[in-house]
Amino acid sequence: MAASKGRWRVFLLCALLFILSQFYRTSSAVIAPDLEQEFSLSSTQLGILGAAFFYAFAISQIPTGLLIDRKGPRLTMTVLSVLAAIGSCVFAIASDFRTVLMGRILLGIGMAGNLMGSMALIGNWFERNRFATLSGAMLALGTIGNTLSTSPLAYVSKMVGWRSTFLALGVLTFLLSFLFFLSVKDSPNPERAKNKEFQAHFSVKKALLHLFGDRNYWLISAGTFLRYGTFAAIQSLWAGPYLIKQHGLSAVTAGNILLLLNIGLIVGSPLGGWFCETVIKSTRKTVIIGLGGLSFFQAALGMYELGGKVSILGMLFWGVGFFGGFGIIMYAHIKELMPDQITGTALTGVNLFTMLGAAVFIHGLGSLIDRMSLVAQGAGYSRAFLVCGLSAFLGMVLYFFTSEGEKGRKDIQQDC
Repeated sequence: MAASKGRWRVFLLCALLFILSQFYRTSSAVIAPDLEQEFSLSSTQLGILGAAFFYAFAISQIPTGLLIDRKGPRLTMTVLSVLAAIGSCVFAIASDFRTVLMGRILLGIGMAGNLMGSMALIGNWFERNRFATLSGAMLALGTIGNTLSTSPLAYVSKMVGWRSTFLALGVLTFLLSFLFFLSVKDSPNPERAKNKEFQAHFSVKKALLHLFGDRNYWLISAGTFLRYGTFAAIQSLWAGPYLIKQHGLSAVTAGNILLLLNIGLIVGSPLGGWFCETVIKSTRKTVIIGLGGLSFFQAALGMYELGGKVSILGMLFWGVGFFGGFGIIMYAHIKELMPDQITGTALTGVNLFTMLGAAVFIHGLGSLIDRMSLVAQGAGYSRAFLVCGLSAFLGMVLYFFTSEGEKGRKDIQQDC
């Protein structure tokens, strides 16, 4: 009973840190008009600012994974979260584009370990057969942060300003990281927490060679690059300008539609895990279904008529969120395929491409929109969303060439 209480405390604190991560990564969408006006930003510059979080997050992934495997998720997540608290404060007090960009970079590095570290802790504290469902639940809870970055952030920013909001969040992030360090252990089993087996059999070089030498790693990474890259580009930045500039909606109405996207994500994330473990019993097939649905709804947004109905737009954004939530199963898939001793490295190795995809698509779509001759009428956003749909479809095609998790895991363990 005591162990059960302990592991749910760990899960809750992980979820709180991940909520902050999700908030920070998507907060640019609602305050984008304020940032554009205050810092005189073009769409390309706004894309760079939105992508900075994801570039920094992506570059940090492999080092973070190695630290999680060797030093433990508790210490790694704490130190990085303190860095994020500093980043939030720098973002809040910035007086020019260079400083506000530095704030976003620090936030990206600081939040780099919260999902992967949480998954490592879930793997240590819970049974293996609950990993996909609990990972989906973690993503669903993290969507609270996405939700808070929509209408609530728009309202609070209007009342007290975006600067005061991010300054307060910096203080909150520091306090939560301190509480996390005091309350969480890496594992209920101290010997497991030390991960001596990793030290004995997997050097850094061997761990990376094992991961990078596996065909499935590259296919899964390509799938998540295209899946999350397109999803994050819409969710964290370009949905706001698309709804406001192309469809002529108010910031609050756009925030409400983004809220529907996040509700879809809240429903789809745990449902995808449940569907994977109890119905279809295949991580690979579940991901393929998710990518197919995501591709359809993104392409539909790209082809939807200008000035469309709010109800239809809400339904399409909900669909993007629902099928986007199935992407969390990719982490369960790579975990099935890799030895336990390099779980952190494998998860962050995939997450490197997850976040790199977000950075590339956010940045790239900004440049695409700037170059479109019809951007004043908003048509550039439709073209960008259509590119997202086609990219997600390509990710689905590539995923057909991955191995089934359990079979692949057995083959790899025999090789080890």
